[in-house]
Formats: sequence, C-alpha cells, structure tokens
Amino acid sequence: MNRSNAYRSLIQSLVSKYDGRLKTVVLFGSQARHEARRDSDYDVFVVIDDLPREPLARQRDVRGTLLDILENLPGSISFVAKTPEEVKANLTPLLLDICVDGVCLYGDSFFGEYRRKALAALQQAGLQRRRLGGAWMWVFPQLPTREWELNWEGYYERRG
Repeated sequence: MNRSNAYRSLIQSLVSKYDGRLKTVVLFGSQARHEARRDSDYDVFVVIDDLPREPLARQRDVRGTLLDILENLPGSISFVAKTPEEVKANLTPLLLDICVDGVCLYGDSFFGEYRRKALAALQQAGLQRRRLGGAWMWVFPQLPTREWELNWEGYYERRG
C-alpha cells in the first residue's frame, strides 16, 4: 500500500471513530520535513474533542482506532493527541514545530488558523529554528533584554 492510501486509511479510521469530534490530523517531524531514515516512525498530531484526560487512556483510545489497519500503515506511528482546549491554552515548542513543518492530512480549516497565528508570532518574535547538538531548537538571533511571552496572539516583552 502506498503512503497516500495508508494516510487515507488512517483518516478514514479516525473519522469513523470520532465523527464530528475529530478536528485535525497533521503529519509532523522527520517524515514531514523529508529528513526521515528508513526506520523513522510517523509522528501524527490529532486534535479531538472530549478525549480521556489520563495520558495512557488517551493513547489507548486513539491507537485502538488503528487495529484494523496496522498492517497497511507505512511504519510505526507515534501519536500526539490533544483537545481543542489544550491546543488553544498554550503555544508550546512542539506546537511551533507542528505549525512550521506539519503536513495537514485532515481539517485544514482548524489547523490553518493555528498555523497562521504561530507563524505570525514567530515572525514578530524573530525566533529561528536551528539544529543544535542534533536537536532542533528555537533561538533568538539576539537575546531579549526583558522577560518575554509567546502565545497564539503574538510575542510580548513584559515591562519591568
């Protein structure tokens, strides 16, 4: 099975289980950046309403949707599953990575809004992503002189 069919199976399984609760599915990480090795997994970010609060229960819930299609997937899949409220509450470095590199497989309207906000905040802050010690890091070209905050609404330096 080729990759686009595998993604189609993945999306169909998620839509079938979560119906209107599924907001977006985004491929991210090395596969999305075209830097994957043969043994690289597929990092998949999903946003779903009303997920279990407990992390293991959440993983079981999401992974359980794939039992029927596991043999057709292109490799192992690692899920990051969030609710819309969790996404809205905090612009994390992981969400920055997903917004910059992610390939939206489902839910363009939901993901597109957050991607636009994240890219605008990054531009406003001047943050750049660099590979340091084998890992990607967000860095300022010149360190801010004050405490700062980066959120979905933009970049702010605190007065003080």
